[in-house]
Amino acid sequence: MRCVIKIGSNLLVKEDGKIDEEYVMRIARQVSYVKHLGHQVVIVSSGARAGGYGLVRTEGMSISEKQALCAIGQIELMRIYSEKFKIFKMKVAQLLLTRDDFTNRRRFLNIRNTLISLERFGIVPIVNENDTVAIDEMKLGDNDTLSAYVAIGWGADILMLFTTVDGVLNEEGKVIERYKNDEQLLRIGNSRWGTGGIYTKIEAAKMSSSAGVRAVIMNGKTDALLDFLNGKRIGTEFLPGKKIRARKAWIGFMTKPQGRIYIDKGAADALMNGKSLLPVGIIEVKGAFDRGDTVEIINDDHLIGRGIVDYSIDEVLKILDGNKKEYDEVCHADNLIIR
Repeated sequence: MRCVIKIGSNLLVKEDGKIDEEYVMRIARQVSYVKHLGHQVVIVSSGARAGGYGLVRTEGMSISEKQALCAIGQIELMRIYSEKFKIFKMKVAQLLLTRDDFTNRRRFLNIRNTLISLERFGIVPIVNENDTVAIDEMKLGDNDTLSAYVAIGWGADILMLFTTVDGVLNEEGKVIERYKNDEQLLRIGNSRWGTGGIYTKIEAAKMSSSAGVRAVIMNGKTDALLDFLNGKRIGTEFLPGKKIRARKAWIGFMTKPQGRIYIDKGAADALMNGKSLLPVGIIEVKGAFDRGDTVEIINDDHLIGRGIVDYSIDEVLKILDGNKKEYDEVCHADNLIIR
């Protein structure tokens, strides 16, 4: 089984801003045990900025100073991971990523291949967002989203989102065992070190489960990894849909749409049945897309899916002004993912 574990700053960092080495030791012990059982593990870990603050205390920082803090803290974070995992005769590797690394097809494949190679070598990858270089348009926003991207891209079986509560809580404060979209949730305030909160975890879990990855939001303070893999029912589970091939998962969840194509009901029905998108079913196009870009496909104000286009928007507009039946598909079925 391939497991992705996301560990947030609130679990890793103590009140004084220093990395909780005892907690990292607990994680290393659990990962060692499950790897000996034959499971594969990737850790998506926060904690760099907070860890940097524990070493260089400063307030009222500029963006560049925050990025410098992440650079300082990342070394400290990895030093601790390396030392604790070494106690259990394991080695770790570091991957620092940005959104561009996933939206670019070649980089995405490189990430996937690197994770597969590290798995073959028996190394535990530690993944974090590259906050030292990321600007707003490059940032994933938080490591919950990053963990979903890694789980989908790696082809994980399960994504475990560790948090400081027992799962997603309903209005009465009770754990929801299986999440439904219409759940009324207990409102929880933001914490000192974390950037996401329960809502970004829910979105990450929904994204992963949509791509066929089982997701669970659970309390990471306990031996959650061991308990869950031993069959104990804990946390809030998001049941997976049908497993999606890596290429279609990349199109559907990681590319950045450059426009929209609006289609009629006949075209929507055809796409639902695995057909390509033909010009005859297109009503309108918007955006600034080129050949090879990703677009959203809309029917009756509902998102049907995403696809990689074989024409630029200018070419599509010319097609719509002429005889639509003379042209090949705008999006081939192999380059479409239906939501």
